[in-house]
Amino acid sequence: MQTEIGALYGGHRHTRLCREGWIRGKQHEAAEAARVALRKTFTAYGDELERVEVFKYLGRLLAYDDNDSQAMRSNLKKARKSWAQVSRVLRAENAAPKVCGVFYKATVQAVLLFGSETWKLSPLSLKSLEGFHIRAARRMAGMQPARNPDGTWTYPNSKDVLKAVGLKTIGEYIGVRRETIARFIVDRPIFALCRDGERRRGSATRTFWWEQPLTLDDPEALPDREGDEGDGA
Repeated sequence: MQTEIGALYGGHRHTRLCREGWIRGKQHEAAEAARVALRKTFTAYGDELERVEVFKYLGRLLAYDDNDSQAMRSNLKKARKSWAQVSRVLRAENAAPKVCGVFYKATVQAVLLFGSETWKLSPLSLKSLEGFHIRAARRMAGMQPARNPDGTWTYPNSKDVLKAVGLKTIGEYIGVRRETIARFIVDRPIFALCRDGERRRGSATRTFWWEQPLTLDDPEALPDREGDEGDGA
């Protein structure tokens, strides 16, 4: 009889209901730990430090909830200013499209993608980055949209535009950055801690950067290269 009861309870641990209950329990524990952590205060020379939702560290905006949208928007704003300055110089020098592409990567793109190796981007955020990237490439290549007599617009193929200036998609550049940092940290203890961390109960489900495809050979890791779906930022 005791053997049968033990088998019954032992088998229960492998049921879906038991697994879901265990996950909910772990989420409750993580939520309680987060609640306690938010109540803690820090002082410096007797003065309590202000708690902020977003702060800058080593030139990058970090959010308390690990949301990278503000960091992306900040980079995009800086990149637009940088591109406005660089493009004037390139036009004045009448530089060839691929020469413009080299300068763009070394200056504007470096600002645009600073810290992006650990971003988790939504499709909308990636579309904003890709749209800016494509518009800059059009200007460098001299392949601007043409307005038709009926008022509609014809846009050059994004793949042809990027090829003309020697650039790739933003998704590919971010993928290379992720591969680089993954090779750097994969054997370090912090990687396992991040990977095995528990999601707080009630927080939105999201895929962290280390769970994303880290290979350029995976087509799902890259945005659609055809057409102009990423042109509207």
